[in-house]
Amino acid sequence: MPPTPSNAISSSTTPRSTNQPSRTPTRGVTIDPIRILRQKWKVIILWAIGGVFFSGVFYVGSFYLYPIYSGQVVLRLRPQLGDAKEIFGEATTQEETVARLAQTEAQQMVMRSVLVNAVSNRDILKTKWHEYYLDENGQFDTEEAVDDLIREISSGHKRGTQFFALYWSAHVPGDVPILLNTISETYLSELKAESSRKFNEIKSVFLKKQTELDTKIDESKSAVRRFIVDGNIPSFVEDSQQSQQGLQELQRLIAETTMDLSLVKSQRGQIDAKLKGRLEASQDDVRKAEADPALLQLMRDINDLSISMQSKKARFGPMHPEVRSGEQTLASALAQKEKVLEDIVRRDLNGQFKTISDRQGGLEDLLMKQTGDFEIERKRIEELAARISDLEAMKDRQDRLEEERGIITKTISELDLARAREDSIPVSIAQKALTPREISFPYWKIVLPGAWFAVFALGIGIIFLREFLDQRVRFASELAGLANGKILGVIPDLADDESSPSKVDFVVRESPQSILAENYRQISTNLLKALSDDVGGVIGIFSAMPESGVTTIISNLASSVKVVGKGVLVIDTNFRKPGVARMFGVSEDAPGLSDVLAGNAEFNNVIQTSAFGIDVINAGQGRMIELLNTSKMSEVMDMAREKYDVTFLDTAPAGIAAEAIVVANRVDASILVVRAMRDQRGLITRLVGQLSAQRGKFVGAILNRPEQTAGGYYRKNAQVMVGYGASPSKATPAAGTA
Repeated sequence: MPPTPSNAISSSTTPRSTNQPSRTPTRGVTIDPIRILRQKWKVIILWAIGGVFFSGVFYVGSFYLYPIYSGQVVLRLRPQLGDAKEIFGEATTQEETVARLAQTEAQQMVMRSVLVNAVSNRDILKTKWHEYYLDENGQFDTEEAVDDLIREISSGHKRGTQFFALYWSAHVPGDVPILLNTISETYLSELKAESSRKFNEIKSVFLKKQTELDTKIDESKSAVRRFIVDGNIPSFVEDSQQSQQGLQELQRLIAETTMDLSLVKSQRGQIDAKLKGRLEASQDDVRKAEADPALLQLMRDINDLSISMQSKKARFGPMHPEVRSGEQTLASALAQKEKVLEDIVRRDLNGQFKTISDRQGGLEDLLMKQTGDFEIERKRIEELAARISDLEAMKDRQDRLEEERGIITKTISELDLARAREDSIPVSIAQKALTPREISFPYWKIVLPGAWFAVFALGIGIIFLREFLDQRVRFASELAGLANGKILGVIPDLADDESSPSKVDFVVRESPQSILAENYRQISTNLLKALSDDVGGVIGIFSAMPESGVTTIISNLASSVKVVGKGVLVIDTNFRKPGVARMFGVSEDAPGLSDVLAGNAEFNNVIQTSAFGIDVINAGQGRMIELLNTSKMSEVMDMAREKYDVTFLDTAPAGIAAEAIVVANRVDASILVVRAMRDQRGLITRLVGQLSAQRGKFVGAILNRPEQTAGGYYRKNAQVMVGYGASPSKATPAAGTA
């Protein structure tokens, strides 16, 4: 087996405080299907061979003991009739609609009522199938037979067509056409009966409606005649036409009067504004006033004064007293002229105002009279129109009743015509069921490979199920998920080492070229990388259960570390079943750790040196487990740190011995040895969590003795490694040399 890569371990060297819990989420354990298939290839081949045998036996047994013959009856959806007079119905073209209709008809064909009537047919007595449902008295059990048919009969729609089919299978080929044809014919008979019943129900509704319409039409005609006679409708019509013309004339006169009144009101408002000074007199008003005789005389006098003034200016000059006196007289005359003009304009405006006011009053009286006459005439005309409208409404109602009666009569005629047509039933038989000529089960092209595949898949499923349910730690990938990715390395089994060492103990020294020795060297390299300056050299080697190989691993790790020139000490803290002294070949009866902890010996006096130069402290005599949880134990650890570079502690199994966790709190680093194919995942997960929560740094786990995959890359790498480490052969001379 190849060594584990050195980067498989976390390089974190941050020291942990005492009893500080650390909960790092672990990765889920996954199953490698390729690895399982390579491991179980022999079992898989056996399952494949067993599948071949089983498929053959199953085919032969089914052919003679349980043959099945299948058949079908094909039906067609008829085009729907839009009108009873149509020669051909309109076919439904939407695939979804056709499929839905076909499924509906197929489900109706296998309804219990249809099947009960079908199996009650005398033709069913000709089948072998009906004998399966005879009771003790020889009577046919209809209910049980129908229950089975509901489960057995299937249907299907042929996409892109109007066809659908019913499928059924039986052990006797002659039973298939009898039963399927009987069911289809029974269904068609019930469809015809149902169609006739619906036609009769619908026709009865229309006939009843037709009778009601006839009665209403007769009543409407009588009411129209009475209304015409009682209301003298013909004279009303003539009078209504004359009154309508008079009403239009009144409307015209009212419009003219309203327009005149509006004009008069506007003129009156303008005159009133001129009188009150809000509006100046117009030029027409001034010209009219200037035509007044008094004003004309005054203007002639002013003209005479003006001529006299011009004559005097020419004779005496502008500054002569007579000229100045004449100018004053002329100015006074002009002022008098303006005053007279204003009085005449006001006098004329007052006269116009009175005239306009009188005209406005007359127009208002006229408009009131015209409006009153119009209202009287309008009400009379409306009364006449209402009577005529009532008459028209009565005639319209009568026309609608007669039109509705015509539609009802036409519908009844179409119902009779549609009922007489064969295609009024939505389904027809396109092809009756025939006697099957070939067996449908077992069909060898399907049964043989299918049975083989089922057996083979069952075998594969059982293999993977066992792997899934197996809670043991088996591979390094599984351990990586449990140990937070911290794996120092993997120790293969002795039998998997291609160099065939004689034993595992001290294999680093006795078989340095072996795969085991190389793996131990890789693990010791990873371990030394993990032990930085701020982490001491006291390392606790822990296991979950007994016989995990802790002592053997310590012997090889200590040997590997010793080779690189480190001072190494091994202490046996397993007071329950010590084995370090025997492994390293030192005295088991000599004083040891328990004696130092009890105060009966000194630390330096209990150290023994093994044959490989590794110092060892055995468990000692009088091994009381409680001594491991004393302050003296901490002092021993301190003395070991001072005197040795690396100290390994062999501990009792942590899964059954509580003192192992106590020791974990005294060391600087901890390693968990996991025995492959034995230790449970849950236990390893718990121990990893406990070791990670102690003072000592959890540097990783070692997987011991996993099962290897035959022909895998582990074995190939191992062969290459053995070949590379072997003694080189003599060099072959180059071509052309002597």
